Amino acid sequence: MAMRAAVLAIGDELVLGQVAERHAQVVSASLLDAGFTTHEHRTVPDDLEAIVAALRELARSSDLLIVTGGLGPTDDDLTRQALARALGGERLVEDDDARSALLRRFQHRGAVMPQLNLRQTLRPESARTLPNPHGTAPGLAVLLGTTRVYCLPGPPNEMEPMLRGHVLPELVASAPRGAGSEVRTMAVHTCGLAEAEVAQRLGALMDRNANPLVGTTASAALVSARVRAWGSATTDGSFESVTDEVRRRLAPFVYGDGTATLAGAVGALLLARGERLALAESCTGGLVGELLTSVAGSSRWFAGGWIVYSNELKKSQLNVSEATLAGEGAVSAACAREMAIGAAQSAETRWGVSITGIAGPDGGSAEKPVGTVWVGLVDRKAEQLAQARHFRIQGDREGVRTRAARLALQWLHMELVDAPRTRLLWEVVET
Repeated sequence: MAMRAAVLAIGDELVLGQVAERHAQVVSASLLDAGFTTHEHRTVPDDLEAIVAALRELARSSDLLIVTGGLGPTDDDLTRQALARALGGERLVEDDDARSALLRRFQHRGAVMPQLNLRQTLRPESARTLPNPHGTAPGLAVLLGTTRVYCLPGPPNEMEPMLRGHVLPELVASAPRGAGSEVRTMAVHTCGLAEAEVAQRLGALMDRNANPLVGTTASAALVSARVRAWGSATTDGSFESVTDEVRRRLAPFVYGDGTATLAGAVGALLLARGERLALAESCTGGLVGELLTSVAGSSRWFAGGWIVYSNELKKSQLNVSEATLAGEGAVSAACAREMAIGAAQSAETRWGVSITGIAGPDGGSAEKPVGTVWVGLVDRKAEQLAQARHFRIQGDREGVRTRAARLALQWLHMELVDAPRTRLLWEVVET
């Protein structure tokens, strides 16, 4: 069986919601890549009794426990003391290697080490320290009963290098033969389908007793079907068979697997075709451009774009007609089409995409409520004229903007792969 892991995050600021807890996601994803399955995330405050209780309880139910936070030099950093108590009341001893590394760090900076930092050289007697070249808090490693416990510092720039540089290599090297390959995962990403429709298409593939197991996660017009196999299903072809079936059932909305992004998928297609794209954005305010330029090398296929909030800029920069703005308004099919054409013509690109809409919370009307969005698209080498699609997108202002940006990219993606015209999520089909 795959090793069962748990992640314990420590800090008042996490429990109170002052800081978002993100370590559990990073740790769990890293463990899964190495073949270890996380069964629980838990967050506790800077309270000695709460930390001790969590350590003991999670150690009883897990083979591996990763703890983050609470290794600093101040009075509210209690991980060392809690670990010592959970180990049966072990005494804390100074670690010579940790002290030497800490002194060297301050000497290198030309600074005097505060006495408080010496707390960070302490460890329970049966534990060992993990070096931290990125900060003052060494990690800790120990067996709590039969459970392997690793305590890592809270700052991400210290925690993540320690996890990947020390913890994961130790786990993989010491795991029983084959344990690191007993779990296989794949995420199949879609855009433009509701999560309920994804589940309906997948049907019995989502049976919770199945192996491989298929589940879904949704975020602002994106839904990922996550396939996880363990044991014999990782090697007998079941994993590949189920993953291929997921892709088939979710077509033509699939844009990629694994670490693929929608913007990256669009860029790869444009690059392969030797074509470029230009944008004209109103309500999204450059969000589509941000998604595209987050992809390395996007200058090879993304020419640039315009953020045109005012009607004056729509006219002067993109040649949107006065008649369109006066007659149909800025949030209309005609305006979206003219914006897309203007962007592609001005940038001399094959493809132009535009977005105009009402993101809210104000500005809506009975005819055009908040969430009304028109997306325009033009292929200057095609015989057909520029097109426009009408959406009524649910959510708050940021939700409308994010969903609109993603739906616009998905429409372009589907055009680039010659997918059949299919209704997208929140699209209003004109009759």
